[in-house]
Amino acid sequence: MTPPTTGDPIPLSPSREEAWVAHAALLDAGEAAFDAGDDAPPQHRPIRRIERGRPLAPRDAVLLRDALIDYLGDAPVRDRAPGRALLRRIDDAVEPDDRSASPADSNV
Repeated sequence: MTPPTTGDPIPLSPSREEAWVAHAALLDAGEAAFDAGDDAPPQHRPIRRIERGRPLAPRDAVLLRDALIDYLGDAPVRDRAPGRALLRRIDDAVEPDDRSASPADSNV
């Protein structure tokens, strides 16, 4: 799935717990991409914006959504509720055509 490259920035305003889960999910996804041969994983791009409380570009919101979906399957119990709450908000904010291909509602 190709992330959208246009659109308005997506404000998150995550709680501390949600920001922690986003950070962990993006680091895990970036590490997996690096292990697969990507020298500059795009998953690292949104981390600084999340840490500073800044809105995400739509393509970064899609990266976060996908990272959360992967992460929440095996996440520690403490990360599941804040991760799901953040995932719901991200999924609602992503463009409708892109959401139709999302497995966000399955087994998370």
